[in-house]
Amino acid sequence: MEERILIVSDDPVLVEFLQRHLGEGGYRVSRTEDIGNRLQAVLEEKLPDLIILDVMMPWLKGIEVALQLRRWCQTPILMLTTWRAGENRVRTLDLEAPDYLSEPFDTGRLLQQLGQILSNSGSRGPASDTQDS
Repeated sequence: MEERILIVSDDPVLVEFLQRHLGEGGYRVSRTEDIGNRLQAVLEEKLPDLIILDVMMPWLKGIEVALQLRRWCQTPILMLTTWRAGENRVRTLDLEAPDYLSEPFDTGRLLQQLGQILSNSGSRGPASDTQDS
């Protein structure tokens, strides 16, 4: 079965790059720029196996989006960032994002990391917490 990956980013160059390389890697890829209730609706329509989250979006920082995602589902999150290791990595792990990649990144490393995250992931179902109404 093809794993489904959702890209949450407003960067068209990054999205095109990811769609091309992940598609070639055998993944089924979709994308969204939506946040809030619209992002929740995207997740409810078809829950992905993994979410790639662009942390440096201008309209809402990726940390806040990751927090929203955790309220709605337990799908593994891979954060793409221009951050370097250190305090931000700890913050990322606190959000239960399995890992992050710093841009620029190697395509081979991306595919390797995705495979590892997907093979290690447990439940990808709805979050155990009650959703906000």
